[in-house]
Amino acid sequence: MNKILIISSEYTGHGHKSVHTAMVQGFEKFYKGKIECKVINGFELADKKISSLEKLYNPYVKYFPDMWATLFLLSDKNVNFFNKNISKSIEKEFVKLLDDYDPNLILSVHPLFNGSILNILEKHDYKIRFYTLITDIISISHIWLDSRADKIISPSYEGTNFIIENGINKEKVVTFGMPVRENFSSIYSNIEDLRKHTNLDGKLRILLLNNSEKSSRIYYIIKKLHEKYDCDINVVCGRSKKIYKSIKRKLENYNKEVNLIGYAEELFKLFHNNDILITRCGSLSVAEAINCIIPIVSMGALPGQEEGTPIYLEENNLGCNTISTNDIFNKIDMLIANGREKLLKIRESQFNYYGRDVREKIVKYIACDIENK
Repeated sequence: MNKILIISSEYTGHGHKSVHTAMVQGFEKFYKGKIECKVINGFELADKKISSLEKLYNPYVKYFPDMWATLFLLSDKNVNFFNKNISKSIEKEFVKLLDDYDPNLILSVHPLFNGSILNILEKHDYKIRFYTLITDIISISHIWLDSRADKIISPSYEGTNFIIENGINKEKVVTFGMPVRENFSSIYSNIEDLRKHTNLDGKLRILLLNNSEKSSRIYYIIKKLHEKYDCDINVVCGRSKKIYKSIKRKLENYNKEVNLIGYAEELFKLFHNNDILITRCGSLSVAEAINCIIPIVSMGALPGQEEGTPIYLEENNLGCNTISTNDIFNKIDMLIANGREKLLKIRESQFNYYGRDVREKIVKYIACDIENK
């Protein structure tokens, strides 16, 4: 049986974990019994100095986003420094892992485990195929890029242009999009079916996905939505029990109904059953929403790493960029004007988007390479 070693992370946001889950699901669905996948958290291979950085991610992006932007810029400008130090930190455990598992191909879905791992493969003369699958749609750091990789899977045409312009041979770059987890796909068989089932005159259904926003901001958005629109509101708080409890307290004396959810096991059903998604524009949240055909209204993006994503959405008619909290409501006004004309247009663009439903294509591309080698 052929073996793929996937290098990911556990605590640096939703995206890397969702991508590796999607890829494992894809290989199990199409190549069960032929290709085996093993997922490793790259940070767990490192010493405590490096591994402790992983769990700082969530506090940083919530409370110190500008500091995170600075760190993102540092990694972008000091690629060799980061790769050298991470290589040194993970080398012993990674070599042991390679000898024990003996993979046919390594797939990295985290930027810190590209050049660093390629350094180790080169030093120890391992002849193992190495793929990078980039999980940032548009704001791509240079630390993702290493000319020694056999293939770099790009999430967008714009991303591909950036990769090639920054020294990677175009023969090594393939453009697909972002793979998403099982069930995060359109429930419509064709564009006519989509149009038929678009809510153009019923009560507006709004999903608010909280990706580490402060509870006071979420509460403000809920109140303004109810003031301006006749709507049902669903709020997903994620895994943070603290945020869930804080929002729940604020809603105790609130006189309108809000469906407050902690961690949603079947988030895809909420994507399918709502008309508008309000969220911070993390790449994977955006990709999953596009695949499920729900127009996106940005409530911001992480500085540096994600700041280009809401602009990309607007330029490709996949969602709406905003410049402030109150601008969220301006964009909703635009979506529902003239019989929700813009809302329908965005859903149509999402349905026709080249980066939708690409997991199977990526899985088969990698499997074909393994079989040929």
